[in-house]
Amino acid sequence: MASVSSRNGQLFGMATVKEKIDSAGGVTTGFDYLRIVLSISVLTWHSIWISTGSVALDQSIWTGPYRFLPAAILPMFFALSGFLVAGSLLRNRLHQFVTLRVLRLVPALAVEITLSALLVGLVFTTLPAREYLTSRLFFMYFFNIIGHIQYYLPGVFHDNPVQGVVNGQLWTIPFELKCYLALIVLAVLTLVKRPGLFAVLVVGFLLAQTVWLYLGHPLAADEHVPGRVLTFSFLAGVAIYLKRDRVPCSNWLGLLSVIAAGTLLQFANLSYLAVIPIAYMTLWLGLMRPPAIPFGDLSYGVYLFHFPVEQAIVASWPQGMSWWLLTIIALPLTAICAWLSWNLVEKPTLTRKKAIVGKVDQAWVAMATLINPARRLSKAS
Repeated sequence: MASVSSRNGQLFGMATVKEKIDSAGGVTTGFDYLRIVLSISVLTWHSIWISTGSVALDQSIWTGPYRFLPAAILPMFFALSGFLVAGSLLRNRLHQFVTLRVLRLVPALAVEITLSALLVGLVFTTLPAREYLTSRLFFMYFFNIIGHIQYYLPGVFHDNPVQGVVNGQLWTIPFELKCYLALIVLAVLTLVKRPGLFAVLVVGFLLAQTVWLYLGHPLAADEHVPGRVLTFSFLAGVAIYLKRDRVPCSNWLGLLSVIAAGTLLQFANLSYLAVIPIAYMTLWLGLMRPPAIPFGDLSYGVYLFHFPVEQAIVASWPQGMSWWLLTIIALPLTAICAWLSWNLVEKPTLTRKKAIVGKVDQAWVAMATLINPARRLSKAS
């Protein structure tokens, strides 16, 4: 008779997620492939928008039979992030976790924003260089580095189909930061140490949000995936990681999750119910073990650089071009930018992360030393 093993969490004899990770020595190359495929998918999707700027085309895609394809991309990205970041949270103290997240996100983002402003902007602006460099909009653009998103540079890309937008992909950055903040709060509340309750809360919120939509706040049929779906996808990835010793990893469950996610994503108002199958589908694909990618992790660089690269191509091709031609031209140029970003910015920063975290630890201890005597004095008085 089939039973659930209380010792190792196996369900009906199926290996658990934890066992899959352990059997791979903690290195699951499937996640590397998944990241780069999702990044290229974002580039391809934006090619359709950037090459046409057509609202009617956008609506037809989001109400058509293949809505699930663009609808799945970002939730999968966030579920993947949640699953991997949860491991970092459990392995480190909170200030170390925050430091590591900053080191992974900010350096490459700062370089991309600076190059967009000082290189792309100066080349493509219709304003005199002096007026461009002294514009308030130019200085505001650097707030992107701290997550305060600014899409426009003075006089840049105003004649493109997508007018004036330099870095449209950055709209997800605030949601990523909110996910990290939510995870920190949940850690402080010790909910990450109670994975069962954590999972119940995530599922409860998803059901409540779906009911809320159907009780009077429905989404339009052509509505893109709501930002909150991204946040919940992240938390679902975290929940699966926390329950990794109990969650079975099965090809049958993986295929069922693909079918369920694709079906639910066809309907805007069922987007929240798609979160759990999306998260499972993502980890199932990520736990596969293809050969290691030899050229490094280019996914973040592709995600960061593709939008200004595509806008620059369109601006240089005033007669217009098809989305597939834009994709073909933009992909190798973006890959070069991503490769340079990985080798000159991201990888060097990550190789120094232990030393940097060590310095942060020293500063943290010094600050605690200063605060504790002050607390004792206040109690004594």
